[in-house]
Amino acid sequence: MTFNPEGKIRIIKKEERKEIPPEYIKNAESALRNFVAVKSEERALFLVDSKTNPETLEILKQAVDKIGSEWQEILINDYTKREDINNLLKEVEVVINVTGEGHEATGEVYDDIKEYGNRMVALYEAEPDIFSKNGTLSENFQELQERLNRMEAVLKEAVGFHITSRYGTDLKVGLPSFHSRRWAKETGLIDQPGQWDNMPSGEVYTTPQENNVNGILVLPALETDISYEQGVDELVRLIIKDGVIINISGGRSAEKMRKYLEKKAGKQIEEGDNVWNVFRISEIGFGANSKARYIVKEEDPGAPATPTVEAEKRFGTMHLAFGDSKHGEEGVEGLEEAVSHLDFVLPRTALTVEMFRNENDFKKGKNGKKIFNDGGVNF
Repeated sequence: MTFNPEGKIRIIKKEERKEIPPEYIKNAESALRNFVAVKSEERALFLVDSKTNPETLEILKQAVDKIGSEWQEILINDYTKREDINNLLKEVEVVINVTGEGHEATGEVYDDIKEYGNRMVALYEAEPDIFSKNGTLSENFQELQERLNRMEAVLKEAVGFHITSRYGTDLKVGLPSFHSRRWAKETGLIDQPGQWDNMPSGEVYTTPQENNVNGILVLPALETDISYEQGVDELVRLIIKDGVIINISGGRSAEKMRKYLEKKAGKQIEEGDNVWNVFRISEIGFGANSKARYIVKEEDPGAPATPTVEAEKRFGTMHLAFGDSKHGEEGVEGLEEAVSHLDFVLPRTALTVEMFRNENDFKKGKNGKKIFNDGGVNF
């Protein structure tokens, strides 16, 4: 079902559609109704690109059909202009962003939906499995909200963290003074004009103090944008000083990460921005979704990766990001802008996170509370 089939909209004929398990469509329909409040009288716009998973897209389209809503689609590429998208935003209430990579034309959508009153759900890198019976979207909504509230209540007292792991991480992460940045809860509920959120959802996060993160961060897996291979050939070791990555070591995976960041740094220079922002800390977050999958599968390290946007939501994990700290959440955002934002997930196994409520205790490393204790979770 389509409308306004002009310009860049691609019409998909029903006979071209793939056979999809009915439960996938049912679960997608439920998620769109419950989290995004999609109604039959509303119209939807799909944002897609060359890296959009076609099966995921088809599941969502059939779910929208089940709801009874009309939809249209725009293919995003290097030639798409912001005005192309804005002309379509005027005609719809709901935006379903299934793009697989960043584009200049979609970078401003977060502001534009506030102007036009749209609601947007982002399913970056989403795989069909999230709609399965036990997939990420099968998480109990009420239990997730209660868990997020409990985690926020603990974390809002924090002034800093000491993160260690049995595989080498030893990192101190300071937060801005006087609790000047709040913790944001990604609940997945999108029911008001101008709102947006990710799907799958389930994390609580903030921006650390930009120049107060120091130590060693050891990664057992890379961000999906850098490498879609699960895990690494050797653990990737980052040295961080005053909030900036100053050294990357390891095997082929480390080299891949280094080259990726160097490329982004070149783009940052072209944009006329501070090149170091690409390497600067921009987020600390904790997953809350009990159905999200592991970032690393020890029994099958060569398997395709769980997309970072899902793995970072897994309850019992935490993640740190480097790059852009403009998250779109008032009171959470940092000071720096960058052309990239890379999240690195630290699995629950062998992870210890000590939280400090007092600046002096944080500096001395005393009287902390272990919210993660060698894999155990104490939220």
